[in-house]
Amino acid sequence: MTNSLSKSFTALALGAGILTLTSGIVKAQTMVIATDRQGSLMNRVGTAMAKTITDNSDMRAVVRPFAGPDAYLSSLNKGEIKLCVITASSVYLEVTGKNKSKKKHTNFRILRSGPNVLRLGFIVRNDSNIKKVADLKSRKLTSDFGGHSTLPQSIATGLANGGITWDDVVKVPVTGVVDGVKSFGAGRTDSSWGALGMPIIRQIHAQNKVRFLSFDDSPKMVTLMRKMMFPGLQLVKIPKPIPPLGIYAPTNLITYDTYLMANKDLDDATASKIVAALWKGTKSFIKSSPVFRGFQQKSAVTNLPMTPYHPAAIKFYKGQGLWTAAAISGNKNASKFAQ
Repeated sequence: MTNSLSKSFTALALGAGILTLTSGIVKAQTMVIATDRQGSLMNRVGTAMAKTITDNSDMRAVVRPFAGPDAYLSSLNKGEIKLCVITASSVYLEVTGKNKSKKKHTNFRILRSGPNVLRLGFIVRNDSNIKKVADLKSRKLTSDFGGHSTLPQSIATGLANGGITWDDVVKVPVTGVVDGVKSFGAGRTDSSWGALGMPIIRQIHAQNKVRFLSFDDSPKMVTLMRKMMFPGLQLVKIPKPIPPLGIYAPTNLITYDTYLMANKDLDDATASKIVAALWKGTKSFIKSSPVFRGFQQKSAVTNLPMTPYHPAAIKFYKGQGLWTAAAISGNKNASKFAQ
């Protein structure tokens, strides 16, 4: 082979390789996952899930941050957005019509669930004389949270745990949970609502130590809180101090399930790929943050879903032995919301 012919052959081969690579990229299916804005825990969960899906399938997943669920749930309900990472409390408001629009949105299906990812409560400065929820009376507290319909009710429930209401605090309106924490960090409020391990809280904590207030976990109080908020609310105890996260003594925080949720019309093949990829990548996903420990394989199916599971997810979890009688019953109850 002459030198010129050899060069031509090499160029053709390289061109073919580039064409093949480009073709592969073009054909790769891209899935967008809606989350809360950057700095929120839901954005962190979504980002880790997107990486897990990309690493363990032939799809590419990317995150698209929004101000909050209110900004994207209508699009998800219409199928304009296919996936989101969201809390069970937000879904409950949508499927029951207790949201801002007062309209039921029911075109949602769960792909995977995880407990105890969100552990929520009031943060105060560690050197503050606010020691319990009742001490928030007459103090400045972030309020409104335009992008999150569920937050004002969540906070009202938290305040009730201390025997007070919104009328007992000085409300300082903010546009979202991240903005609320930033307002607190800037000294404009005495307290704000936040999640354990939330990136923006950790940033503020590194400069000026914060502390989470503990909730009363008596059965009577838990019953009251569930009645005020939604049936899936639970209190979880952080048994030992974790100073880097603002826990200095045994502390009870509010928790509920977190979902990777899809529009109900997401095709079975794509849904199956997503569920299988998350299952395969569970170990690396969990290792990426202690906050994600609730996303164990055994916890992928919750017995108290606020919307039904996607048919492809049900089929997959049946194969893993997770679709138990309790799961069937829970899914049946959730289906009543979706009617």
